[in-house]
Amino acid sequence: MSKLLRACDIPLILAIMALAVILAGGFVRIHDAGESCPDWPTCFGTLGFDVSEEEQDVWFAANPDKIDSRGEAHRYSTFEIFTEWFHRLLATASGAVVIVGLIIVHRNREALSDENWYAAKVSLVVVISQGLLGAITVIFDNESWSVALHLTLALAYTGWLFWWWLLWRRDVDLLPNLTKIDESGVKEIKTFKLGILVSSPVLLLGVWIATGEGGAYNQGCSVGWWQGWPLCQGSLFPEIFDNIAIFVAWIHRIAVIIVGVVLVKSFIDMKNRLVSSSKNLQWIFGLGVLAYLLNILVGGLYVVLAKDGFPELLSLLHLNLGSDVILLFGIGYAICSLKQEGH
Repeated sequence: MSKLLRACDIPLILAIMALAVILAGGFVRIHDAGESCPDWPTCFGTLGFDVSEEEQDVWFAANPDKIDSRGEAHRYSTFEIFTEWFHRLLATASGAVVIVGLIIVHRNREALSDENWYAAKVSLVVVISQGLLGAITVIFDNESWSVALHLTLALAYTGWLFWWWLLWRRDVDLLPNLTKIDESGVKEIKTFKLGILVSSPVLLLGVWIATGEGGAYNQGCSVGWWQGWPLCQGSLFPEIFDNIAIFVAWIHRIAVIIVGVVLVKSFIDMKNRLVSSSKNLQWIFGLGVLAYLLNILVGGLYVVLAKDGFPELLSLLHLNLGSDVILLFGIGYAICSLKQEGH
């Protein structure tokens, strides 16, 4: 087995890049720059990001069907355009590295498992699909459903890359100690699956709130201490059917509470079941639960401090903590799956 194969951790590099793409996407959103490159794959018909307002005027005049959703007079700064351009650049680079990984696996087919080759091929399919879905978000001017789908696929892709990483490390006999679990740990695959299933809708509801009506849903429960959080419109049970923004924000909060209870109970039950040789799974699930509970406070702080404008860096932290919760549960699920298959 070549030293290059043992030293080259392509899937882990890709997973880190995928996390960077998610972070960059959140950065684009908090700067309200999702439409700053109105065409795809180019940006105002160019491959660069330094597009002046005058050049934007010319491009929009030639493409009247691409007028910004905030009005025909809206223009972007070079920095705003750069955030979207850089987001695309990272995604494109990720695709290029997938191809490199695919080539390495193909050239070492005899030393690696069929599962590794399959994981590499799926990674290429998913990263291409993610790029196409990015184009769809541009075409539909960052509609909530397209942003939610884009994030969902990004998280699925990142989780798959961690799975590919585990297969890669297994095939070169370099599995980390993190994967050492016994039969009791393998059974916890159900707990991690539950964590993914219950926390994902909460994150997607949050995306809907952040992007709905250009971010207007953020104020569905009002803002400020007590009135906006922890209450909603100053009440535990507001008139949710009077306004879609209130309805979505209130449902999101109810879901957050229910899922929080489920996750904490699942963690306690897991702690009681696991033996010492599988305690690493407890740490992974526990970190996911801790990130979830911390994110509740971050979300509340975001609303409380919003009287003079929403603190968008908190919004970015809120998104990434929510993503981290799902990814931590996904890593635990992958470890249990690896052992469940007898590897």
